Amino acid sequence: MAKPKPGNDASTSLFMPTVSRTSLAITKTAAGAGVLGLIGFVALVAVAGLFFVTENFFIAMVMMSFALLVYVTGAELGKLFVTSFTIFFSSKHVIAHAAHLQDTLVALRNVLLIRRDAEGNVRAGPIKKGSKIKLPDNPLVRDIQTLLENNPDYEYAEYLAHAYYVQCHEIYDHASAHLEFVATAMPLFGLITTVLGLIGMFESLGSEVTVEYLSPQLALALKTTMYGALLASVYKIVASRFDQRLKALDYDFDTFCRALRVMIDNQVAIEVRP
Repeated sequence: MAKPKPGNDASTSLFMPTVSRTSLAITKTAAGAGVLGLIGFVALVAVAGLFFVTENFFIAMVMMSFALLVYVTGAELGKLFVTSFTIFFSSKHVIAHAAHLQDTLVALRNVLLIRRDAEGNVRAGPIKKGSKIKLPDNPLVRDIQTLLENNPDYEYAEYLAHAYYVQCHEIYDHASAHLEFVATAMPLFGLITTVLGLIGMFESLGSEVTVEYLSPQLALALKTTMYGALLASVYKIVASRFDQRLKALDYDFDTFCRALRVMIDNQVAIEVRP
């Protein structure tokens, strides 16, 4: 099996098409259960409380959202930010293996005439048996080339392609789940502060109460509700990009498996483009 060229997967620049999986993967031990995540959560909640007392409600709610992210990611918060930034502003996948799958499929669509029919089924061809096709030089293409030359077995070819697919799928799935958790929780924190504001307002009701006296409690109730909903919307929007990439990745994998079947059935030979 071919191995990725040194340096291709190690780049951590946001301006590169891919980012190292090693630097981005959020491990299970850091996902919420870790002591570091809990300590970070408590510390940020305390900071958010200080801003809340000083009536900086927006900053307090932002800090609360960060506290929730730290709780579910632990020390991997920075990696989640890098992954989200890359996904939101780039059309490429965050790890090289998935990018190889994407780039190879683009070339295969052209040479194998891959398309979807009216019923949504993947079709390819016509293609001449024993023909040669040229594909870009990357580890996936070299793995498939070796497989077709030595042992053209579809099940193993599918397993090989799955190795390039599943790692990126796990990263997207975890990142989406973390962001969805914060998006779900933020309106609840907004509701809690709304109730606190209303309680303070009702406790101060009396014969000499004026609108000027009640307005701070009412402002607290309305502002925190709005900020909670606003932040939930932001996290939901970012999470939706991961959901879109998951669907696109699943689609690319299914199409790639169909292309593998066509190449094996027609005894296609692969030439690597320089």
